[in-house]
Amino acid sequence: MEDIYQNLWEKTKENLASCYREDTFKETFEDVKEVIKFQNGTIFVLVPNIYIKTKINSIYIEKINDVLKKYTDEKLKFKFVLDSEVTKEAPQAMKNDNRLYLNNLNENFNFESFVVGESNMFGYRMSINVADQPGIIANPLYIFGGVGLGKTHLMQAIGNYILDKDINAKVLYVQANDFIVDYSKATQSGTMVEFNKKYDNLDCLLVDDIQMLEIGKKSQQEFFKLFNDLVNRKKQIVITSDCPANQLKGIMERLTSRFSQGMTVDIKKPNLEQRVNILRRKAQELSTKVVPDDVLYFISENFPDNIRELEGALNRVLWHSSVCNYDDITLERAMDALDALTKFKKPSQNDDNSNYENVLSVIAHFYNISINDIISTQRKQKYVLPRHIAMYILKEKFDLPYKKIGTILGGRDHTTIMSGCTKIDNELKSDKELKMAVDTILKKVN
Repeated sequence: MEDIYQNLWEKTKENLASCYREDTFKETFEDVKEVIKFQNGTIFVLVPNIYIKTKINSIYIEKINDVLKKYTDEKLKFKFVLDSEVTKEAPQAMKNDNRLYLNNLNENFNFESFVVGESNMFGYRMSINVADQPGIIANPLYIFGGVGLGKTHLMQAIGNYILDKDINAKVLYVQANDFIVDYSKATQSGTMVEFNKKYDNLDCLLVDDIQMLEIGKKSQQEFFKLFNDLVNRKKQIVITSDCPANQLKGIMERLTSRFSQGMTVDIKKPNLEQRVNILRRKAQELSTKVVPDDVLYFISENFPDNIRELEGALNRVLWHSSVCNYDDITLERAMDALDALTKFKKPSQNDDNSNYENVLSVIAHFYNISINDIISTQRKQKYVLPRHIAMYILKEKFDLPYKKIGTILGGRDHTTIMSGCTKIDNELKSDKELKMAVDTILKKVN
């Protein structure tokens, strides 16, 4: 191991000794000495036992990584692993990265990066308890709330915590719509063996947007069997939804009653101070430039309903500052950067107060991009398809003039909007996956 990373740990450890009582420091850190691996910005440190590993990763990790920042300008972090998780070449954690990727777990969605406030405190604390004792505290854990409030972050934080404690745990994250697609493809192509291989013998199942199970009647029967198997084996299930279980529509009663048998928590809209805290932390992660409080408050006041939009607005301000090569970020420059978005958020009376923003928010969430990506000029296919779908839905659902849709989507020409709408309309006639995506988005919008 290169001396630089070993030195970073020793300096960090020395600093920690001055932060905690002598007995606390010795009990936790005295035998944590060796850096064994560096990869992708992570410094892996060997710990003597599972107790020390769990204690550090759940209680002290945020403080440790804050101290690390004092000794390096690079974006680095520590991770603590057991000898049993390490081969001569690398920690097993790195060897399992592909499995994490296949399961769609985002390692940045952890408890340390989740900003806690009055709106989500109970859900946050309950999620930590569930992650610490999966299958015991509350099964299932049912998390509900509006779009972009952090349900997926909290759910995946549970999965990441479980994997931190046991890298061999089988944790699977899926959107309910993906479960339907998997089951439909398996039954149509006769590949149920592959389907069962993916969903059998799980230790933790994370299902996002369970309300979308409505569109798969046969899939509900299969999910019912999977649900019962996991609960009977005392394996953890975490579910998110946009509403309480007793308000789900089109899902069989014996499923909704089981969703209610564990613990239900709701995530509300964050208040102003919480939104500012979210932006402050995000700004520190994304840029070395200082984002003044008046800018943070301006963004927070104009994007109050959705954390994803809140962060998207901040990204736009930072991007605008970089492209325009500003030395510092001011309120005036931030207002200029967000002019198109803030105008878009205030539809005129002639719009019957329809919330077109919600359409873009739902589409952005479905494709895991931001509203800013949709209205931007980027031509990557991952942005073009959602953008065309936005054009189509704004036209079909709200019957808006092409010129108005162009204004909503960043000032595009009406001929561009016509072309996008026509393209989606034609492709819907033959592309079943596109039709399912559009139907899913329309249900969420409604």
